[in-house]
Amino acid sequence: MVQVISCCGVICSNCQYYPNDCKGCPEVKGRVFWLEYTGEEICEIYDCCVNRMKFKHCGKCDSLPCDRYNESDPTKTQEENDNDFIGQLAQLKKMK
Repeated sequence: MVQVISCCGVICSNCQYYPNDCKGCPEVKGRVFWLEYTGEEICEIYDCCVNRMKFKHCGKCDSLPCDRYNESDPTKTQEENDNDFIGQLAQLKKMK
């Protein structure tokens, strides 16, 4: 199976919600299902990285990790969010 990786370093294809509830950020262009919990229309990280900065992923940005990474997934515990953050940064370093 081909890995689907979001610009923030999340491996979408490893997520429990992929592909039924979410096709991954590259496909949904940052309009992920969990935004219903935040009230946003588009993920701030995706919007900044892809739409504004025109990067393929955040590993290309000199400001990594920026304050946008301080936000937590409201469907996860703090420990899960912390572990995800560590994994995201590791993935982005590989992609750089």
